[in-house]
Amino acid sequence: MKKWLILIVVVALVVVVWLVARNRVMVPIWAQPKFGPVTRGDIRVPITAAGLIHASEVIEIKPEASGVVTDVPVIEGTYLKRGDTLVVINPDDEQRMVDRAQANYDRAEALLRQARVAVEQAQVKIDGARAQLAELEAQAAITQFELEKQESYAREGRAEVYSAQSLNDARARHAIVLAQQASARVAIRAAELARQDTEAAVASQEAVVKSARKELEDAQSRLRKTTVLAPRDAIVTQVFVKAGNLVQSGTQSIMGGSQLMMLADVSKKKVIARLDEADYGRVLAISPVDALPDMPGLRQAAAENAEQIEKRTGRVRVTVDAFPDQHFEGRIERVEPQGKLNAGSSIIQFDVHVEITDPQRHMLPLGAQAQVEFTVESAVGVLRVPAEAVKTFEDQRGVYVKTTPAPGSGEQWGKRFVACRFGVSDGEYTQVIEALGGFEIKEGLEVYTRLPQELTEE
Repeated sequence: MKKWLILIVVVALVVVVWLVARNRVMVPIWAQPKFGPVTRGDIRVPITAAGLIHASEVIEIKPEASGVVTDVPVIEGTYLKRGDTLVVINPDDEQRMVDRAQANYDRAEALLRQARVAVEQAQVKIDGARAQLAELEAQAAITQFELEKQESYAREGRAEVYSAQSLNDARARHAIVLAQQASARVAIRAAELARQDTEAAVASQEAVVKSARKELEDAQSRLRKTTVLAPRDAIVTQVFVKAGNLVQSGTQSIMGGSQLMMLADVSKKKVIARLDEADYGRVLAISPVDALPDMPGLRQAAAENAEQIEKRTGRVRVTVDAFPDQHFEGRIERVEPQGKLNAGSSIIQFDVHVEITDPQRHMLPLGAQAQVEFTVESAVGVLRVPAEAVKTFEDQRGVYVKTTPAPGSGEQWGKRFVACRFGVSDGEYTQVIEALGGFEIKEGLEVYTRLPQELTEE
């Protein structure tokens, strides 16, 4: 009896399944529809550009002194404070340069003292010649008086006090004194010219002393700089020397000197992203005024456009492969005006400098590949549907809303087309601005993202 009951139940189940299967069309999985909900949220339309992470400034370190490296107390990755030791150079070579420069300076000083003594000696000669001239002028006055007295006696015929010989002697004495005066004036002029020569020699020697002093100061400075110090807070990115290497001064060598290491100022970090020409205008529209190319009229026009000024935040989002689950905030710092031809293609790209402002920017490694997202359009807290749900029916764009099939229709899935006005779309979601025809689109409604096979339009 129990076996018969089991058999009857099995037969009944088979009949029920057959009846249900006869009234239900079996649709393969690939032909079945897909649905998505209407949600409320934010939509961002980004433009992406790739670039490398750079330090705000890269510092090349070259020595001012020459010699053999005796110590390099830093390695790549060492963080330095200003004044920390980078490289130590044997000071012997520079000490010899200081000694040589000191000797040259002492010699130049001695020659300058000699030149100044020569000026004083020339002045003594001038003073002596002028004194002699003054003496001769006094003698000329006496001889002139005696000559005039003899000529007066001659005119008066006073034979007792006058003779031809005495008149000739007076004339001769006066002529000799006048000749000596002329010679004294020539001597004065010669002494003045000699003094000018000695003054020129002093000026020339002062220049030699100045040059020798500068060479001595430079040599002393290079001697002090045989210990190379960090010019500012920075991190060591590359080291090119080790103990035992011979290095040349960057100021003395015609080859530009030896490269010791590279430092990076990481107080700021930035990405230099390459932007496609097609996206240049849209990124320019969201860049801060002070980041725009400094071209005539461009910044002024941007500053006067009140409608656009609020959009010019310059905020961007930076992602790196090293931290795939994180994003870092940044700000457009500068947009370059000159495009660059991408090597091996005909694509023009523009460099955009993005300062990384995120508090966690210290995590980002220099030289890492970064993706920069520029949000050129956005909508906050709006109704949105999956982008695949936007369909076209009779030249109208809208969505198919999931409904309950009408009784007796034979349809397996109910649907209703609702025409809509759409806003921004990021490829994943599309903003619903308004549903047309009196239908209300609400959160939680199910819409078709893929129509079943019988509803798919050709």
